[in-house]
Amino acid sequence: MRLFLSITVFLISFSSISQDLSKDLYGFKKSYILKSLSKVEILSLVKEWIGQNFESPSDAIKYVDENKIIVERGFKMSPKIIQTAQNTTSNYKVSSELIFFISENKLTLEMHLNDIYSFDGKKGDPNTNWEIINGQVDETFIRDLLTRGYTNVKQFSSWLAIEKKGDAMAKKAIKYVNKEIKKGVFIKRIIKVSNELNNEVKEVFNSIEQKIRV
Repeated sequence: MRLFLSITVFLISFSSISQDLSKDLYGFKKSYILKSLSKVEILSLVKEWIGQNFESPSDAIKYVDENKIIVERGFKMSPKIIQTAQNTTSNYKVSSELIFFISENKLTLEMHLNDIYSFDGKKGDPNTNWEIINGQVDETFIRDLLTRGYTNVKQFSSWLAIEKKGDAMAKKAIKYVNKEIKKGVFIKRIIKVSNELNNEVKEVFNSIEQKIRV
């Protein structure tokens, strides 16, 4: 648990260095005061950054005017996490919407995230993995994640239909989850996913900051 705590503290401080977490946005936000740049110059630099960082800028840009640009951006990371007990595959996929609010001498950037966690092909609801985004990956979060996933996989549903016992699901799930928690592999992998996500977010903000010279 001490390991999880230290990693949580690291990620929270790591995120706050580069941008502000916002649960309301389900993502990140940062404002820049650019006294030496006019509104037209900021708009030009943002368009230039988009042109340099997207293979097809015209497809990525979903809205543009003199005050706002909206860009869709996928994440490079798309890890697969294998669970040997049931031979299941878990995926965590992230996409984002970058919104540039442009005004005289000021740029505000919002990154809205859309993430989906799936366990053996069963997708969770979007925007339900705040712990992964803000770095608070601990045993409680992992236990809940595994329990929800385990009780929805098709293999377990067939066992439950045979046994006809409502408490069988809970008992089998607890046994399975305790075994996975004890092994510790799943927790380490999810922590790695959280780190990779935060690193990529930081790279995006840093890249934009280099372009606008802050």
